[in-house]
Amino acid sequence: MATPKIDPCRLELMHRWIAEALRRVGSSANGAHPPTGPVPMTRILETFQITLQPVPDLTRTRAREFLRLPAAEDPQSLSEHSQLSGLMVARATGSVVLVNATDILTRRRFTMAHELGHHLLHRPRMQSGMLRYDLAAEDGGHLSESALKQIEDEADLFAANMLMPEQWVRTWFVHQQREWDPSPGLAGSRLATLLLVSRQAANKRLAALGLTTDATDTGDLVEEEGCSPGTANDG
Repeated sequence: MATPKIDPCRLELMHRWIAEALRRVGSSANGAHPPTGPVPMTRILETFQITLQPVPDLTRTRAREFLRLPAAEDPQSLSEHSQLSGLMVARATGSVVLVNATDILTRRRFTMAHELGHHLLHRPRMQSGMLRYDLAAEDGGHLSESALKQIEDEADLFAANMLMPEQWVRTWFVHQQREWDPSPGLAGSRLATLLLVSRQAANKRLAALGLTTDATDTGDLVEEEGCSPGTANDG
């Protein structure tokens, strides 16, 4: 699987937001000490005035009903009834992240981090209602297909970095090496248990940071030009 190319300035903005999110819950991204538990995603969402709401068997239709939003222009469309892991609804008083309560915990945590990435990196100013980050314009969304892929890649990368901050993982791995000689599979399993992520995500993160070898093509590839820098105080 090819690794998405992310502009270096976008990566910098992403890491600044992650550092800010951790700071808000009294933590740090510098990894001075090995992590003792998972990133507190629910608390982080609260600091950004984002309400978390699990909804069983989440679809857009169920989200509209749950939040009492107007019906879709085409309520019978397939996209309105397809199962979702999560979506964000923007409101003047604060956003709401809906997650599929049927998903397992590690999936729900990834969804929370993914939607936070959208909120911090992609949310249009002054827009309210259900944000259609997962639909191309021709399917009723707000974005072209190429722009959609770009922001989804960014939100996925944000989630991986939010749930498994680089310096946390590096410090943890060095600490573990002092006690045992970890195989890639065992390291991934232990990291997944500690940070409440899937073993696949943990294995990919360790490989992306060059700490273990993995058959999956991972890593943060970047473009060299064309960046649009922002600040972690935007939005």
